Amino acid sequence: MQKKMKSPGRVSLNEIPMGPDEYLTLENSVATQRMPKELATMHSARRGIIHAPGRDFNPSKIVKSQDVPDTWEFDLPSGGGLVLPGHNSERANVADVKKQIRAGTHTKPFRPEWIDYTPHPKLGSRSQRFMRRSKGQWVRPHYGVFGTDDRQVYFPSGYPWSCIGRIFVWNDFSRPSPAWSGSGVLVGGRLVLTAGHVCPWGSSNWAMQFIPASFDGVSALGSGVVSWVSDFRGYKDPVSAWDMAVLRLYTPLGNSLGYFGAKTYDSDWEGGNYWTLAGYPGMVAGGTRPSRQMWFPIVDDDSDDDADELEYYADQTPGDSGGPVFGFWNDGPYAVGTASGGEITLEGFSYITGPLFGIWVPEDDNVAAGGAAMVNLIRWARSNWP
Repeated sequence: MQKKMKSPGRVSLNEIPMGPDEYLTLENSVATQRMPKELATMHSARRGIIHAPGRDFNPSKIVKSQDVPDTWEFDLPSGGGLVLPGHNSERANVADVKKQIRAGTHTKPFRPEWIDYTPHPKLGSRSQRFMRRSKGQWVRPHYGVFGTDDRQVYFPSGYPWSCIGRIFVWNDFSRPSPAWSGSGVLVGGRLVLTAGHVCPWGSSNWAMQFIPASFDGVSALGSGVVSWVSDFRGYKDPVSAWDMAVLRLYTPLGNSLGYFGAKTYDSDWEGGNYWTLAGYPGMVAGGTRPSRQMWFPIVDDDSDDDADELEYYADQTPGDSGGPVFGFWNDGPYAVGTASGGEITLEGFSYITGPLFGIWVPEDDNVAAGGAAMVNLIRWARSNWP
């Protein structure tokens, strides 16, 4: 692996994201249009799902409970579940992805005129798997917290925060509860960006559910604002630079809620306090409320062909997986990475000198997966998953 060099097709230095001072000048603003009636109805109504393969399930055979008032019961057939199962999962080949898209360094964000713009949301109080890095070090999904935990709970009532959501994953959809959860962000009409290791690779009966603006178990935008996942696609390479995936939603939530853009990270931005990480870590509010850390720098980026490992010292723990690392530009938010894990340096150390002696300390940090590989994967999904 080698340090990424700037190329003519990359963005220039004058296209840097906003810093904290410029961000403070942004004003919250209310929507200029009313949400279309059919969308408003969908958002307010909560729809139940019953997956019942075969012909031995009769939905009319629902009986009133003899034990619990105002309760109805039915028997699920063997292999059934209260989920909408997914169909296809695929490890994508890098060359094949490139062949099917137009070249580009970014994808554009989108905010509907019926969604409030809330760059400054209300803030609240805070209530082992391994993979290798491109350089060979071990990576544990989420290294941890550096010093004090600087993540803040926020209420995701408007764009862009309402585009970030929680992902629930079943590797066996016949079970009543999900096996694990992670984070993700809308990046297209029916597309979600997340980390590759959030997905249930290898399962033949999987299900995934995405709840944008999830807050205490339901979306802050309405009880019906939720979608199951029909397909997911990620890369074949298991190292952390390539730890990314796109999900295709049954319901095109991004068309009604808006979505993030994505940019290829530029090493000219290194060291600038531009970036935000948001997600649903279990260490903060039990993962039931979103939290964010803003204005941290990316301290290093290591390229592995088209993919990038973005390194930083923002706090990142289990549940943050797949949350966007993003910045604000004048036309909206752009993700530059998806939270992947933390570097555990077992072989390489830095030598820190003091007034009397020197010590070797491990170079541990948190990382996100990004680069042109991420933008290309999103561009492919926007073209092939309408």
